[in-house]
Amino acid sequence: MSGPRMTVVFATRDRATLLPRVLDRFAELQSPPGGWSLVVVDNGSRDRTVEVLRSYTDRLPLTALSCPQPGKNRALNAALQHLQGDLAVFTDDDVLPEPDWLVRLRAAADSHPEADLFGGTVLPDWPQPKPDWLCERAVEFSVLYAQQRRPSGACGFADIFGPNMAVRSAIFAAGTRFAEHVGPDDTNPLYAMGSETELLRRLEGAGHRGWFEASACVRHIIRPEQMEERWILNRAFRYGVGEGRHYAGRRSVGLLVRRLVYGIAARGSALLPPSPRRLRIRYRDRWLAGVAAGRPAARASPPSG
Repeated sequence: MSGPRMTVVFATRDRATLLPRVLDRFAELQSPPGGWSLVVVDNGSRDRTVEVLRSYTDRLPLTALSCPQPGKNRALNAALQHLQGDLAVFTDDDVLPEPDWLVRLRAAADSHPEADLFGGTVLPDWPQPKPDWLCERAVEFSVLYAQQRRPSGACGFADIFGPNMAVRSAIFAAGTRFAEHVGPDDTNPLYAMGSETELLRRLEGAGHRGWFEASACVRHIIRPEQMEERWILNRAFRYGVGEGRHYAGRRSVGLLVRRLVYGIAARGSALLPPSPRRLRIRYRDRWLAGVAAGRPAARASPPSG
């Protein structure tokens, strides 16, 4: 049975070591009805990423593009003119999809014509056992590692995460683009997170509806350094910056007071051994600092610790 084609898109930068593992998994994907294509945008890599991509052109329906100007969303926008078919599937360069991933997304899009935005399950792929202090009682793994688990059904923009996201191509054909002032950017290590969220929030506001397909599953590779407290606190700050920008027009009652209280608590907890409570306090402190820094006229300061 044939059907409309779909295109998978992701941006990459300096991932020559990791990409073979990712692309090997893509080569094992079951082809959905109508087939699929893959567009990968190299975002100014300084390693052998381009060579790795070229080595897979005989194993994958792969088009490799170049966008040397830093910025993940700039790279994704460069890919939009190369979309084929009616469904654009976005993911990351550190994702391992299940073999039936595209088949499941295709079935969801065909079964729910009322929806234009689609999401699926995202599970962490841990490199080693987690320490006791790194747990979901302390921090949201959805923020840290893009973990997302929920039942299938109608959903809002907040239920769809970047590693497993699909949008009907007609939306981009009508002129919609990713906002280039948010998202990963090599020129700013403390960039504002939330690039996919910003797009999806905008589309939902324009009346587009979402559907979550739990059976469409990918695993998100977690690097060892992403299990260290310093990385977690930096991510908390970037997440806060993104929230501050998204809600810049609103007044946060008591933000200054909360920053003061958590700042004092964070300095005290830093003297204690690692624990879920210590991580929760220090994470909240850096998130609040990011929210303040992301507001208009605010200057982002580097995270402590």
